[in-house]
Amino acid sequence: MKKIAIATTLSFMLTSILVAQPNMQKNPEGMKKLAQMAGEKSPYYRTKKEAFPKDYFLVSQNLPFLVGVALFHPNSDELNLTKEQLSKLAEMKKTIVPVSAKNAKAVKSMELELAKAIVEEKKTPESQYELVDKIAKAKADMTKAHLKCINTVQNLLSDEQFKTLLKLATQKGKSKNNLVAKKSNPEAENLFKTKCASCHTMTKPTDMSNLVAPAIMGVMRHVKMSYPAKDKAVAFMKDYVLNPSESKAICMPKKIKKFGVMPSQKGVVSEAELDVILPWLYDNFPPKGFKGMGHGNGMKMR
Repeated sequence: MKKIAIATTLSFMLTSILVAQPNMQKNPEGMKKLAQMAGEKSPYYRTKKEAFPKDYFLVSQNLPFLVGVALFHPNSDELNLTKEQLSKLAEMKKTIVPVSAKNAKAVKSMELELAKAIVEEKKTPESQYELVDKIAKAKADMTKAHLKCINTVQNLLSDEQFKTLLKLATQKGKSKNNLVAKKSNPEAENLFKTKCASCHTMTKPTDMSNLVAPAIMGVMRHVKMSYPAKDKAVAFMKDYVLNPSESKAICMPKKIKKFGVMPSQKGVVSEAELDVILPWLYDNFPPKGFKGMGHGNGMKMR
C-alpha cells in the first residue's frame, strides 16, 4: 500500500508539472444551445467563425472576457484558485452568459434588420438612424456590464492571480493536453487496462452488440457534463465505482436499461488504485472532437 501511495503522489506531481488543465470543462450542451441561439451568420459577416455573444459588445476585441479565461483557458489552473473563488466565478458565468446571449441576440437581430433595410430594400440612410442609435445604446449597455464584470473579477482575485489571469488572456491555450498526460502516467493506463478495460473499452466501438458496458470515452463525456470541475468529477467517480446505484447514475436511461447498474468494484480495485486511475481518465477522455450519441436525450453514467 505504501508503494502505491508513493506512486500516486509521484503521479500527481508529474501530472501537475507536465500538464496544464482548465479549471472547468466547457459544457457541450451549453455550447450547442448558445450556437442555436446565435442562429445563422449574416451573409456579410467577414470572419470565418462568429464569436457569439462576444461579437455584439460595443468593445468586442480590445477588452478581455476574464470569467471565461479564468474557468476555461487550458492553462487556467495556473491561477491556483481557492474553492470559494472558483465557486463565485462559476456562479458569475451562470448569471452572465444567459443575459449576454439574450442581449446579443437582440443586437444581432437589429443589425440584420439594418443590413436588410439598406442593402436589400435600398432604404435611405436617414430612415435608419434611429435604429443605429438603438443598436449603439444596446451595445454600450452590454459593454458597461462587461466593465463591471472585469472589476468584480479583479476584486475577487489577488494581485498575483489577476496578473496571471491577464497573461492568460493575451495568449491562446497551448496546453500539452491529453497526450502528454497519458505519456506521463503509464501506471494509470496499465491499471486501467488491468482493472477496467475488460468492460470499458478505450476506443470508440464499431460493434455495439458486443459491449458489456459503455466505452470509457462516452462515460467520461457524461461525467464532465455533470461535474466539470476535476476534483468533483474524480470524487463522484470514486464513490460510484465503489458504491454504485441507479439514483447516482448520470448516463442516458437507455444505457441503464441496456447494461444495468455497474456492480460495485470493491475488492477488484482499491481506493489507492482509483486515486491513480481517475485523474488520468479525466485528463485524457473523451478525446478532442468526440461526439457522443443521444445529445440532449436526458443524460443519465452507467
